[in-house]
Amino acid sequence: MKTKGVVLVLVMLLSASMLFAAGGKEAAPASVVGGIGTTENPVTVTYLCKDVDPITDGEQLGILEKKIEEGMAAQGTYVDLVILSAPTGSYATVVPIAFRTGQINPDLIYFQGNDQPLAQEGLLEDLTPYVEKSTNVKAIMADHNKAAMANYPYLMWLAPARVQIPVMRSDWFAQLKSSKALLENPTVDNYYAMFKEIKDTGMAKWAITTDGGILKLDSVFNHAFGVTATIVQENGKWVYSVATEANKNKLAFYAKLYREGLLDNEYVTKTWETMEQAFYEGSAAFVSGTSGDVVNVYNNKMKDTQGVGLTVLPPAKGVSQAYQSIDVTKESRGFAINAYSEVKDVAWAVLEYMAGPEGRILDKLGLEGIHYEMEDGKYVLTERFPSWWAKFWPTMNGLDTSKVEGEILSPAALDSLDAATEYFAPDTNVLLPEDLLPLKDAMDKLYREYSTDIIRGVRPVSDFDEFVEKWNAAGGQKISDYLATVL
Repeated sequence: MKTKGVVLVLVMLLSASMLFAAGGKEAAPASVVGGIGTTENPVTVTYLCKDVDPITDGEQLGILEKKIEEGMAAQGTYVDLVILSAPTGSYATVVPIAFRTGQINPDLIYFQGNDQPLAQEGLLEDLTPYVEKSTNVKAIMADHNKAAMANYPYLMWLAPARVQIPVMRSDWFAQLKSSKALLENPTVDNYYAMFKEIKDTGMAKWAITTDGGILKLDSVFNHAFGVTATIVQENGKWVYSVATEANKNKLAFYAKLYREGLLDNEYVTKTWETMEQAFYEGSAAFVSGTSGDVVNVYNNKMKDTQGVGLTVLPPAKGVSQAYQSIDVTKESRGFAINAYSEVKDVAWAVLEYMAGPEGRILDKLGLEGIHYEMEDGKYVLTERFPSWWAKFWPTMNGLDTSKVEGEILSPAALDSLDAATEYFAPDTNVLLPEDLLPLKDAMDKLYREYSTDIIRGVRPVSDFDEFVEKWNAAGGQKISDYLATVL
């Protein structure tokens, strides 16, 4: 009897504690205004995001945490937001591994790739019911966000479509004799002529640089060579475009740029940090950055280091003309909710708040007294504003700019958003079933090996045919058979 009594007491205490946490009417203390937490016992939500690190930027992030908590408390939601540091290493690689193994266990987690296997293992929450019940998030979702969420509901990234936009220093571009012809007719030949002039005049050591891979180059040149989607039809069957004749011709062009010293011969070992450093310091004249916020950062840092802004350039024209095709099978990056989190509703409440009017101001304008000052009811941006970037939703949707004085985005950033819209192309792609993913991973590794060797001259361009044979043997043929059933 004594044991049963103890159990009964424990059950009663547990039930009461759950009622308190849920803001139940019968037992909630007077301090509860809304339905989550109390002033004395806010609900802890842990948050992990790339480049949002309390170790390196503790002061500002501490203020951000407090502002979010105060803003949500004013709406009756009491949270204790804790920003975590990511494990050391490449974020896209180490974070999914650390999450799977339990080394990290955040409630809200930003992924920059390698999330699909986690979703298939049931580790990520389906966000569909949260979106359906939302007010703020639903209001600022763009069409490509909605399409991506419909196809893959585990990752959300409320941002303009991720398009890599080529940019150059405005003063350098104006000095080039080839610049006018490029703008009038941006063919591959005219791009090559501009790169040659940059190199031959000694304007920069390298005409173009990138961050270890060729995706930033592909956004400029893919469509011109006929690489118009991830999956295309060739010889009557659906295949991945990287194994097509069009891609072979593109790689031959990149190899030419590398051989002639126009493409940074150190690009394979470049990280995004060293790529940007080469651009700001002038050893490379041309890079690509994501439309909107990233181009804005590039523009503002170039102004800080060289006193000049950037010019946005069009994609090369040829078989087609567009920047990289936009894939809506899933978001390539974004926020997920831990399926095993005990505070999933509260984690979503943070995302919902940051999509609302108060959250949009905080996320896009930064911190009062640092990035803006309040004057006569207006948000007056300070000189430190350009150093701020959104820690949740990069979109401009939902932000009331009528009371903002100053430049939220630079002319180059706005031009990049306009260019992304003008040269938009939808992608053709599918999410592969789990049993085919290892094959595709091996195929992608094979492509990186051959494409890098061909560009660097380690292999002749003719070895591309050998690559296609190995690609098909590694799974290309099997996946093509699958694609025929779904496309």
